[in-house]
Amino acid sequence: MRRIFIVFICASLWMTILYAQPDSLLKAHQRQISKMEQSLRSLKSENEMLKQRVKIQGEKIGGQNATLDSLKSVVSLNRQNIRQTANQLGVRIDEANTSLLSKADTDDLKSRTVWGIFLFVLLVIVSFFVYCLLHRRIAKGRLDVAVLKQKADKLNEDILNQFSLDMVEMQKLTASLVALSSAQVSQVNNADLDHSLIKTLADRITFMEMTLYKMDKNVRGYKQLSKSIAQMKDNLKANGYELVEMLGKPYNDGMKVIANFIEDEELKEGMQIITSIIKPQINYEGIMIQSAQITVSQNS
Repeated sequence: MRRIFIVFICASLWMTILYAQPDSLLKAHQRQISKMEQSLRSLKSENEMLKQRVKIQGEKIGGQNATLDSLKSVVSLNRQNIRQTANQLGVRIDEANTSLLSKADTDDLKSRTVWGIFLFVLLVIVSFFVYCLLHRRIAKGRLDVAVLKQKADKLNEDILNQFSLDMVEMQKLTASLVALSSAQVSQVNNADLDHSLIKTLADRITFMEMTLYKMDKNVRGYKQLSKSIAQMKDNLKANGYELVEMLGKPYNDGMKVIANFIEDEELKEGMQIITSIIKPQINYEGIMIQSAQITVSQNS
């Protein structure tokens, strides 16, 4: 662009010189040419300086490009190093995590083992104390039961001894009543006989039987009293009086008795058993002179 400008100026000067007639104009043009030459030299000088600066800037840019390329290489190398380091760190972190987890599992297992042993020992100690406490209570309970059993046996023996004394009197009374009944039979009809004493005696015998039924058969005097009661009933039966056996037998609705019913879930469903006799059924010469009053256990 500057070269074109310079050529244009030169052409203009030449044209001015060629066509200028007066000297003044020539001199004026010369002065202008001189000034333009100075300007041109100045422009050349500036152009040279600019070229130098451009060269210097080019060299600087080249150096900067070289530096930039070097920096790119360094950055690329750093990136590779960083990636490699990151991969190594990742592996090490995984190994560290695995190691920590393994150690944590081991520590947790050890902790659980320690706690398990501690709880087992504590359980054994507590179980031992509970066993000792229960053993003492059981021993004390057994002792109390033994004492109560002794007292019960003593009470049962006293009852049986009293029954034995009563039985002697009842046997004497039975003999008197049988003799009296025989004398009455010869004088009056069966319907007019007075059975009140026999009924009282039968109620007493039934009471003794129910007491024996609830007692332990191993109590001293039990067998002897049972035999005495059986003999007395046989004597009454020999003289026409029968105490009908009902205890422990099934109940049916056709019985002419006064029954009191209680529930017993230990029995089979629908079963009815006579478990208590308050008054016995008494038959004289096959005819009922007293109906029974009983208790029936059932599972309805």
